[in-house]
Amino acid sequence: MEMTKEALIAFCSVGKKVSVDEPFNAPGRRNRIVFDALRHTASKKIFGLVYEKKDTLYLDLKCDPARIDELVNTMPYILPGQHFTKQHWITLDINQLSSKLILGKLIEASYQLTD
Repeated sequence: MEMTKEALIAFCSVGKKVSVDEPFNAPGRRNRIVFDALRHTASKKIFGLVYEKKDTLYLDLKCDPARIDELVNTMPYILPGQHFTKQHWITLDINQLSSKLILGKLIEASYQLTD
């Protein structure tokens, strides 16, 4: 799916109270990957992490641990969590994803799990 980082952040935020910040981006590391954390506005809990690596757009989302193996094994665009614990998070390769409906459902599940 063709999507910019900004468009992905906007898509993740639709209908939700979301704040975005860059908590993992020390000034000396700005030439590396820039992570945008998607947080619940009230609790500040992270439900998504958006970043680009080697011209590929990724989104880390919280996931029900009982579903992670099934999702990773059946959907080529879903990887084990790359930056948070693999037992609770998945990473989506947005460039390989073909459905905004599936993306929306995974985002909503992550938002609910971190509420």
